[in-house]
Amino acid sequence: MTGPLGLDVRFALVTGGTSGIGRASVGRLRAEGMTVAFTGRSVERGEAVARETGATFLACDHRDRVASDGAVERALELGSGRLDVHVANAGILFQGPIEATPETVFRELLEVNLTSLFRVARACFRPMCEHGSGSLIHIASDAGIRAVHELAAYSVTKAGVIAAAELFAVEGAPHGVRSNAVCPGDIVPGVQATPTGHEDHAEDPSGWVLPPSGRFGTGADVAALVAWLASDESEHVTGATLRIDGGTGAAMRVATRGA
Repeated sequence: MTGPLGLDVRFALVTGGTSGIGRASVGRLRAEGMTVAFTGRSVERGEAVARETGATFLACDHRDRVASDGAVERALELGSGRLDVHVANAGILFQGPIEATPETVFRELLEVNLTSLFRVARACFRPMCEHGSGSLIHIASDAGIRAVHELAAYSVTKAGVIAAAELFAVEGAPHGVRSNAVCPGDIVPGVQATPTGHEDHAEDPSGWVLPPSGRFGTGADVAALVAWLASDESEHVTGATLRIDGGTGAAMRVATRGA
C-alpha cells in the first residue's frame, strides 16, 4: 500500500488514536502506506481501529507513567528502534471557570495534555536525532493560541504544547528533526463537556458558532495536515503553529480590532 506522499517505508506512533482526530490520523497515515502503532484507553475502540486500519494498538492510559513509558518502548521495538513520525494527540478536557476548576483536575490535565506529551515526545525525539530525520506533530488547539473562557486548564496546557513544539523544533533542527503544532478549532466529531465538566465525544454541534468557512472541521481535515507534516513535502516547515479552524481565529482578530 503506497500513498502519494511517499510515506510507505516509514513508521509512526500516534497517541490517543482510538477516536476523533487521533483515529482519523491513524487511518490517513495507514492509507498513505505507513506502518502505524497507536495508543488509547479503550481496548474496545482500539481493537476496532486496529481491525479497520491494520495499525497496531497499544492499550495505554497516559495518566499512568509506567504504562505510558511502556507503550513507547513497545512502539520502538515494533519499529526496530526507528521512529519517523510521532503524532502527539492524547489529551483530555475539562470545562469550567478558574474558580470551579479543582486543583486535582488541573493537575490531571497537566499530566495528560502536557507532561505526558513532553515525556513521550522526548522519548521519540532521541531515536529521530540518532537517525537524522523525523517529524514531531503536536496536536494543540486554538485554545492554546487564544485562551477560551471556561476552558482555563485546557487552554493553559495547550499553550504549553505549542511552546514544547517550538522548543523541540529549535533543538531538533540541527539533527534533521522537525516539530510543529497543529491547532484545530471546533471538530465534529470531537469532544465536548459533560455536566460534570469532563469530556465526552461530541457528535452534535448544535449551539456551536459556525466558522467563516461555513462548516465545522472534521478529523479528516486535521489528518490531511498531519500526513503532509509527516511527509518530505513539508521538509522546511518546523517550529510552526498551524491553525485549522475554517477562519475562526482570523475572524476573532478582525472583530477585536474593529471594536
